[in-house]
Amino acid sequence: MNTSESKQGNVTILQVQGKLDSASSPELDKRLTGLVGSGARQVVVNLDGLEYVSSAGLRVFLSAAKHLKQAQGKLALASPSAQVQQIFDIAGFASIMPIYKTLNEAVGACAM
Repeated sequence: MNTSESKQGNVTILQVQGKLDSASSPELDKRLTGLVGSGARQVVVNLDGLEYVSSAGLRVFLSAAKHLKQAQGKLALASPSAQVQQIFDIAGFASIMPIYKTLNEAVGACAM
């Protein structure tokens, strides 16, 4: 799994590529925790390059959303592939956190 970071206004965008599983999830968890610790309050995780997410990866998103909520922030997920969206649907993720079809929609929602 590879990650890269960018900013759009006050929204931090974290691009995730590859597979998010039990081997790679600690790295993403550390990255997201670091963002919140350094003051990021609006975070969008761009998933257009994510091929697969396991239950360990889902826990990372839940943990990050919890930390951001405690800090009066917001986490949004953007552009999941059909396969990743199916995993989110099976896990009931759409009722837990916002998932947007495009990066622009997610950034716009977080910027509010």
